Amino acid sequence: MAAQTDGKNVILFDLDGVLIDSEPQHFRAWRRTMRQYGVDIDFENYKPCIGSTDGILFRIFTDKYGFHAEQHPELEEEYRKNRLNVEHEEGIIPMPGVRETVQALFDRGYKMAVASSSPQDYIEYCVEDIGIRDCFSALFSGRRAPRPKPAPDTFLLAAEMTGASPAQCVVIEDSENGSKAAKAAGMFCIGIVNPGSGDQDLSAADVKITELRELLRLLKAPDGKKEAHREC
Repeated sequence: MAAQTDGKNVILFDLDGVLIDSEPQHFRAWRRTMRQYGVDIDFENYKPCIGSTDGILFRIFTDKYGFHAEQHPELEEEYRKNRLNVEHEEGIIPMPGVRETVQALFDRGYKMAVASSSPQDYIEYCVEDIGIRDCFSALFSGRRAPRPKPAPDTFLLAAEMTGASPAQCVVIEDSENGSKAAKAAGMFCIGIVNPGSGDQDLSAADVKITELRELLRLLKAPDGKKEAHREC
């Protein structure tokens, strides 16, 4: 494994299901929203949108439920209200070990960024809430990219923000869409198995792990870097 990550000094983290355990919350918020329109969605139909943007979800609504989101311009605002209600009830839930893992990787000299399909303000709010904002040199929303995951655009643009080439990057992903996007971008991908994200197909990932702390075993200090504690 060490040889596979030699020369890589940038880590691109997905947000939902990787840094925070939010996919079940997103589903509950969408389920509440769609019930307002008389549509009861189920997780198996919802699951293929995980890791991508609402465009894929809206196609699911049309294909599986005959609901045309484009006819309801208020839909996303209704979802946002329901998501905020769920977050108020449950809080932002960090993944186990996220703070210590991100801090340790920062100490080892990695440059890190978030590359997520979530909205920019949500990304910023979440990393502030769980206390890791200063560890990241960039926060990038795939909604600013020409194409969502599984296209590579989100990761390529996030890497560009850090000044890194794809060959320098390691991506941490929990979804099929995200892992495919990482490989399409020409990046090394570590897939994290998160039951809350459903039974995601991570076969595109180069390596699979079951918890974030395993990154500390897989990712030693980049070449030429000496580990030193730096508060992030």
